[in-house]
Formats: sequence, C-alpha cells, structure tokens
Amino acid sequence: MNPIKNAQFAIARNAGTAKPAPAYVPAPEGVAIADGPLNGMRIAHLGTYPPRKCGIATYTQDVVSAVHTNTLAAPPTVIAMTAPGEDARATGYGWPVSHLIAQDSPEEYVAVAKAIKRAGFDLVNVQYEHGIFGGEGGNYLNYFLDELAGSVPVVVTTHTVLPEPEAHYAKALREVVERSSRLVVLNSRALPLLKNGYGIHASDVSVIPHGTPNVERSRRGLVRARLQVEGQTVLSTFGLISPGKGLEHAIAAVAANTDAHPTLHYYILGATHPGVVRHSGESYREGLMKQAADAGIADRVHFVNQYLALDELTDWLLATDVYVTPYLNPNQITSGTLAYAVAAGKPVLSTPYLHAQELLENGRGVLTPFNDPGAMAANLCKMLDNSTWLSEMEASAWAFGRTSVWSEVAQRYGEMFAEATGRTGFNAPARRVTMGNTNAATAVAR
Repeated sequence: MNPIKNAQFAIARNAGTAKPAPAYVPAPEGVAIADGPLNGMRIAHLGTYPPRKCGIATYTQDVVSAVHTNTLAAPPTVIAMTAPGEDARATGYGWPVSHLIAQDSPEEYVAVAKAIKRAGFDLVNVQYEHGIFGGEGGNYLNYFLDELAGSVPVVVTTHTVLPEPEAHYAKALREVVERSSRLVVLNSRALPLLKNGYGIHASDVSVIPHGTPNVERSRRGLVRARLQVEGQTVLSTFGLISPGKGLEHAIAAVAANTDAHPTLHYYILGATHPGVVRHSGESYREGLMKQAADAGIADRVHFVNQYLALDELTDWLLATDVYVTPYLNPNQITSGTLAYAVAAGKPVLSTPYLHAQELLENGRGVLTPFNDPGAMAANLCKMLDNSTWLSEMEASAWAFGRTSVWSEVAQRYGEMFAEATGRTGFNAPARRVTMGNTNAATAVAR
C-alpha cells in the first residue's frame, strides 16, 4: 500500500463546498500499534503541517514524530489547516495527514470534528496560533472544539502570548481554554502574561519546553570538513528569512569584527518566508546581500537560500561556533531556532526577547540590546576574544538542553495526555513504534 498515493482526505472541495469527511485514513503497512501504558491511545493532531512552510508546521511534525516514537500511543493522524487560496491537493499532503480544514470554512471545522468523534479518537492535540484559524482572533476553532465537547478531550499548545493583546485575541484564547482540558505554553515567561493580559491563571497551564533534536557532538570535526568550514569561525542564523529577524544588525556586527577576527564568517541559513515572497519578493534578502557587499564582506556573509532538512540544520549547528538571533520583537515568546541552538550546546548572542531571556539566563548566552549593531559588535568581539568563556557557555547550554530533547518532551506530553484522558501509570516504553521518514525539508521559522 502506498499511503501517500492512496490517502483520502477529509474534505473534498467542489465549487467551494465541503463534503462529509471520511472516518479515518489508516497508517501505512509496517507501522505497528504497540501495547503499553498508553494502551494504543489514538491521538489526532491539529495544526499546520509540512509541506506547508511555517514554524507551526515544523513543530506539529516534530510533536507527532516524538510522541509516536517515544510513547506507546497508536500511529498518529494529523488534521492539517490550509491557508486561504492554498491548493491543498497540489501541496501534496500525505500520511499521517488524514483530514484537511480550510482556515475560513466553519462547516469544515464541524465536519472534521464529527469525523474524529465517529472514528473513536481518544484525544486531540491542537497547535494554536491566532493566524492559522479563521474568524476574529482565530475563533473559528470554536466550531471544532464545540463539536468535540463532552466526547473527546483536547490539549492545546499555544505558540503566541502577547503582553497586551487586543480584546479579540484575548477573548479567542480564553474561549479555547474554556473548551480544553489543558493549555500548554513553551516558556514560563508566558505565565504572567496569560494572567495579566488574558485572565488565564497558571493553575490552568502547563509549561513544556520547545522540543529539540539530540545532536551528536562527536561529529563536529567531520561535519566541519564536509561543509568546508575548517579554519573558519562560524557565526550562523537559521530559519525562514523575514525583516523582523534583524539580520542587518548581525551583518553590521560581523563587518565591525572582520579585521580583528579574520577567520569570521556568517552563514544565513534558510529560504525567505513564503508570505514575504508573496508580498515583496526577495527584496529583503537582496538588501542584506547589498549591505554585505557595500561593507566589503560579501565573501564573509553566506546565504544558503533553501529549506534545509533536519539533518542539514543539525550539521550546521554542529559546525557553528556562535549562534545569533538578532530578532526585533521584544515580545517573541517562542523561538524554535534558539531552542535548537541552546540544546546543541552553542554559545548564543541574542537580543533580549522573552524566550531568549529565559533560555540564556545563568550563563548560557549573551543578551545584547535591540536595534544596536554597535553593542552587538562589541559583545560578539568579547565572545570571540574569550575562548574560556565560550567553553563555559557551551557546557552550560548543553547541560540545560538535555531537558528539552524530543524524547524528554514527548514523555511530558505523554503524561499530560494520560492525565487528560483519565489514564494513569505512564512510563517510557520498553520498545518504540517505528515511524516512517519524518526528515523532510524543515522550515523552522521562528
């Protein structure tokens, strides 16, 4: 059986109307349900999903892979949110995606929820971000949750928490929490924001860190040779490129350091965000390239303009000496790229957005002011001039990062899913379910 070729999607669209959703698309042959503490729990995951290119899609894919390879839950199913104007069939969704919901179609939220109930799923895990759901503040999700009420428990992971949310955003998230068994945030800095800005109390919320791959540090020498960066001091940033990343400040900091550090090279890894390309093409990237050329460092700033598979991203992290996130939004509560870098044991230079404040405390990195390339250049110079300090940061980051590898995060989710469904006795499995290849092109946007 070819699961991708034969997959039958939940929503068939004819002239903009939705047809009833089929009950369930089975897992491919060879993906076995194992016996164990979760007793083959059937979990449906709702969010964006590859090949759609966004940070939530990458996270959803990683959660699905981690939970279903590190617990004894049944093989997964995914409900993929599709964007306005997206040709979902042309996008090429395959297993484990079994259902699609068009963002702006209330009837599709209801139809898929009914299908989930009919199929007898035990739990739904929702990846929540206002912008991937239709309605005011994303409140079309309520159509889905209301249909599941009293039948299927829901655990929601929210990826955006604002210090001063607009009223419709606060209302939308409160309504989601009222309809859910548990809310998950990826950063403890979100807890006071939820209380003060949304009226959501910590007793209703669990903190589970952003999951990260477990890299093999012993491969660093081999990787650097293969990437042809031996003899270089490698500074890097990865993820979907957009103006909010502040990469122009990092380039300016590199330009100020090339004379004192003649081996310094900066690698900007990732394609331009599809939304940016739609609205302004490659003008931002082209401006960065011109900036580097005008500063005389075009040979020191390298652009890898493509979506990188997870193994490629981890190889670049292994090759990196200092990772930088010069982001401009002080309220950014989650950064998958930062989490990856810290877990890989990389010294990090970052602006002090909320997630960076938490991950880089206790000597795990250096915070530098927003919109201040001069300060960034000075801090970078201090880091590069002190190898002992870099080694201490690396050791601290690596030790901290062991708590966020996906195998650990999966067990945290497993415990929560067991609690939400009234099951007890969750333990790590004696053997693991075998998943198919999930190492597709990765677009960690944040």
